[in-house]
Order: sequence, then C-alpha cells, then structure tokens
Amino acid sequence: MQLNNQKSINGNKKQGVNSIWLIAQQELLKSFASPRGLFVSGVFIIIWGLLLVYPIRISAAAMTSPDSASLFMVVLHFLGLEALQDWLLSEFAIYWVVALYLFPTFCLVSAADQMISDRQRGGLRFLTLRCTRGQLFFGRFVGQMIIQSILICVTLAITYSLLVFNNPQHILKGLGLVPLIFCHILLVTAPFVALMSLLSITVDSVRMASLIAFIILALGGLLINYFASYLQILAVFKYGIPGGQIYSMAQSHPTIAWGALTQPTLQTMTFLLIGYAIFKRQDI
Repeated sequence: MQLNNQKSINGNKKQGVNSIWLIAQQELLKSFASPRGLFVSGVFIIIWGLLLVYPIRISAAAMTSPDSASLFMVVLHFLGLEALQDWLLSEFAIYWVVALYLFPTFCLVSAADQMISDRQRGGLRFLTLRCTRGQLFFGRFVGQMIIQSILICVTLAITYSLLVFNNPQHILKGLGLVPLIFCHILLVTAPFVALMSLLSITVDSVRMASLIAFIILALGGLLINYFASYLQILAVFKYGIPGGQIYSMAQSHPTIAWGALTQPTLQTMTFLLIGYAIFKRQDI
C-alpha cells in the first residue's frame, strides 16, 4: 500500500513537471511565432545589433587604444564605472554594463502578457481544466526565463565572436567568462520577469502592466527615499524594488559580484509567491 502511494506521488510530480514544461513551450511559441512576439524579438535584435556594431565595438576599441584611452577613462569616471578599465576583455566589459540595464528593461515589455490576453479571451478557464493554477502560473514564468536565456546566449555569442575577432589570443579566457556573465544577467533579470508575472494577473491591460512596472522602477525609489527621510524604517522597502543592486554590479567584475545576487533572488521568490497566492484565489 505504501509503495503504491509512493508511486502515485512520484507520478503526480512527474505529471506536474511535464505540465509546467508544456506551458513553458507555449510561451516560447507565443514569443517567437506570434506576430507580437516576432515584432518584440525583432526590435530587440535590431537594438542589440546597433549596440554591438557601435557602442560596444567602438568603446572596446577605445579602452585599448592609447590615443583615446584618456578621454574614454574620463567618461568612465564621470559615470562611476572606472572599474571597467581593470577588465582584460574590454568587449565583455562594455557588454556587462549594457546587458545589466537592457535585459531587465526589455522584460518589462516582453514578459508583460503572461496572463492578460488569455484571461480576456477566456483561455485561462480552458487551461485550468487541464492543469493546476500553480502549473500554469509557474509554467509561464519558466517559459519567460527560457526566452531570456536564449536571448542572453545569442548576444553573448555575438559579443564573444567580436572578442575573438579582435583578440584571438584571449579565446579561452573569454570562453571561461561567458557562463559567469550568463548566470549573473539571468539572475538579475529574474525579479523583473517575476514582477511582470505578478502584474499580469492583477492588471487587465498589457500596456498598463508595463506602465505600472516603469512607474514602480522610476519613482518607487524616489518616493521611498522621500518618506524614509521622515520615518527611517520605511527605507527597508527599497529592497523590494528590482534593480537596486545593478549599479553596484556594473562597477564590479562578475567574479566578485555574487554577493549582489541575494537581493534579486529573494525578490523573485517574493513576487512569485505573492502572484501565485493572488492567482490561486482569483476568479477567471
């Protein structure tokens, strides 16, 4: 009897994982096969293409050129990014800063429609007949994270190709840095995707979800600092706003930036738990 119960539990777990994976695959198709997904992905690729051709390539060359290095270092000091001059691989140094800011921003648009369209069309009710709400909610999040992983891998591969073309002697050092940068960028991106998971079940418009996210990120810190000046304990709410650690990470090397990943990890778990708690009790 106990053996049968154990087999049943294992079977349910396997079925749950399979359901999450199927829902994640649906997100992949929606992002790379639908007109809206293709448009967003196309815009992202164009932006990254321009960034790689101009700012990243030119900045990397400036960091290694004695003629322009002094002027470029002045700019880095002005931005508070003078630590970039200590990077051996200048292409990855510029990529590191750009990716830390661009990928989270891109999530606010690309991950906004995890639930909204399906809820408006009545598709959520149909889906919950075949899977649990938890599988649906977390499956959509996993799908979005896979999408971000693919995009990060593509941009890293292009940047690595640029590095190899410019400095073939650093081919092994660059290859060793790729997985480290990938893990950092993905974990920094995770709370932004989780925030959009939360907003996608509480807002009825994709544009409104993105707008609210932009407002939270742009004004949240300013408002918290203002009220914290009167009541210091309110400053703790700053830790709930995604991206607060990005600037300090941009000033660090990935090999020493692991400590800054605790905040986005906790934020991701918090947003997902709140979102699932709301979705579990929501009328669809």
